[in-house]
Amino acid sequence: MIGAVILILLTAFSFSPLGLGGGALFVPILHYIVGFDMHLAIVASLILVWSVALGSRAAHEHDGFTAKKRGKKGIPTAVVGAVIGALVAFMLIEHVSDLVIKAAAAGVLIWVIARAAEKLRMESNGEAEPPEIKVEGEVLRKYRVGCFAGGAASGMLGIGGGSVFVTIHRQFLGLDAHKAAGTSYIIESWMVPVGILTHLFINGTAGDLAAEVGDPLFLILPLVVIGTAWLGAHYAIVHLPIKLITIGFIAAVSLSIVRYLLDIGMFIGNI
Repeated sequence: MIGAVILILLTAFSFSPLGLGGGALFVPILHYIVGFDMHLAIVASLILVWSVALGSRAAHEHDGFTAKKRGKKGIPTAVVGAVIGALVAFMLIEHVSDLVIKAAAAGVLIWVIARAAEKLRMESNGEAEPPEIKVEGEVLRKYRVGCFAGGAASGMLGIGGGSVFVTIHRQFLGLDAHKAAGTSYIIESWMVPVGILTHLFINGTAGDLAAEVGDPLFLILPLVVIGTAWLGAHYAIVHLPIKLITIGFIAAVSLSIVRYLLDIGMFIGNI
């Protein structure tokens, strides 16, 4: 348990500058190390993701790295996506298999790594960031569709959806890396609690979660994560090059992909 807590705090610290909630690692930590079933791991992960979003948003706003007016335009569709994603996750886990969730998570994470690697390549080659774009007309429509996709991924996989939000903020809106991250946290801080409530309402994990929260460690952990995320985001913005952070992120997410694929491979091997 202590090892799991250390990994959770390291994840919050290292993911907080990137616009990511850390669910890509929280779910495997809670499922494989702590021993939560997939339903409970997703809900608990979302609680930790929300903590990361709150702490990181505060740090990015404090340092002037958000585009509030633009981010708020994506919140409504992201919230709807989170509700639908939670419903889909419940149906898949109950009536198919949690391996479908793991396969979907692996697919999303592979896409995330590909996008991160592409941005890393552009930065290494000195390619300029695109100019910031007004969010209106066709751009607004695409942006809201992208935010819906990020919300659906969040509700379904127990992540913050930041991997999608950061990508669309950089590609559709032309925000730089720090502003793209800070603006993603604005959406996540409103969207994730809706996903949590939806999961608690539909899958009956409220009782299991209440039993776990009875442990003082789990009771204070979200508060500690908020502080850790604020510290990580603020420290990285001031001191660390985004290139270094991105490399660490790619390495960490790769481990999650390997773990999911091992489960899928074992299942196929047993058929």
